[in-house]
Amino acid sequence: MSADDWVRGLNRLVPRADLPITLQGGEPTLHKNFYDIVSGINAQHPLDLLTNLEIDPDEFMRRIAPDRIKRTSPYASIRVSYHKDQQDAPVLFKKVRYLLDRGYSLGVWVVDHPQFRDHTMTIKKMAEDMGIDFRLKEFLGSYQGENFGTMRYPEAVNAPQLRHSDCRTTEFLIDPAGFIFRCHSDLYANRFPIGHILEKDSPKLLGQWVPCSVFGKCNPCDIKVKFNRFQEHGHSSVEICNISGPYAPNKELVSS
Repeated sequence: MSADDWVRGLNRLVPRADLPITLQGGEPTLHKNFYDIVSGINAQHPLDLLTNLEIDPDEFMRRIAPDRIKRTSPYASIRVSYHKDQQDAPVLFKKVRYLLDRGYSLGVWVVDHPQFRDHTMTIKKMAEDMGIDFRLKEFLGSYQGENFGTMRYPEAVNAPQLRHSDCRTTEFLIDPAGFIFRCHSDLYANRFPIGHILEKDSPKLLGQWVPCSVFGKCNPCDIKVKFNRFQEHGHSSVEICNISGPYAPNKELVSS
């Protein structure tokens, strides 16, 4: 969508005072009007940013004040992702430190992949020596025949059979075209959008139990056991109940 449509749609939202609008992707800063979108969102809406920080930090500071993406929370409002072999850790950490010293709220998050544990521990120490908040995210997937990730409903991911269930979500997910989805599984498959942020009538499904016919195709991000915004462990974005017996094969099953 255009910058004007994004601003108009996001400004229609009425988030709770302690919940931010999170700009993420992909990489949100790649939008050609990223700075216009940020400046156009109502100032009373708190913002979070998930980014690889492949930006010009001086332009970022010219366009976005430190307090615009900074809210009261036990973790940074600008959460920087590091990807081995795609980024240079010392260069990235220097940029993070540069922005931290100028009042921005940043931390670095890394997926704790078992194959790269030694490298991750090395850069963890590097970041911490620079006074950077460095946190690990649990790896979700299979590696050398072992499944990783703490799932609330482990049988819901990549199952051989599909089942019916009821589910409810705590997240309001918006795709690049402005369509709203109840979970990442639906979002990534472009399946069952529940509305659009420019529509007059907002969807009423958030927080309600609704039927689902694709239990078995759930995305790990939705059902992993994680920390909530208060950094209390045990939260999952989606709750599921009333799981039926299998009714069809999962044709998208990925074999180990």
